[in-house]
Amino acid sequence: MQFRKRKTPHLNIDITPLIDVIFLLLIFFMISTTFINATGIQIELPTTISKPKPQKQKSLEIAITAKQQIFFNGRPIKQKQLKKALIKAKQSYTQNGLIIRADGKVQHRLVVFVMDTAKQAGIHKFSIATRPGKK
Repeated sequence: MQFRKRKTPHLNIDITPLIDVIFLLLIFFMISTTFINATGIQIELPTTISKPKPQKQKSLEIAITAKQQIFFNGRPIKQKQLKKALIKAKQSYTQNGLIIRADGKVQHRLVVFVMDTAKQAGIHKFSIATRPGKK
């Protein structure tokens, strides 16, 4: 006795809806995620009412903590070494600007020292980082 083989239907799993859902989730998370450019240095920035300009390119950054410590691009640096480091770093950065992130409790003379040292190094554009405040 010979039995006929039954034709089993060829099953395909359509993964197009799954890919669509994954892309929608990816887009949702990309849009809803905020990217914070924060260093590990604890600084309490002064507040302002005006909105900051968005930075297009990576700039040179100097952070000054409440304990009067200076950090250049995230690394601690002494006042005497700052000018030499700025001259050296200026050559490798395309944008000729400097962002100064100073704690609100920092003495004004230290911020002026940083600005003056930057001018001596050939950097004439400064941005003072602040955090948005309430109107």
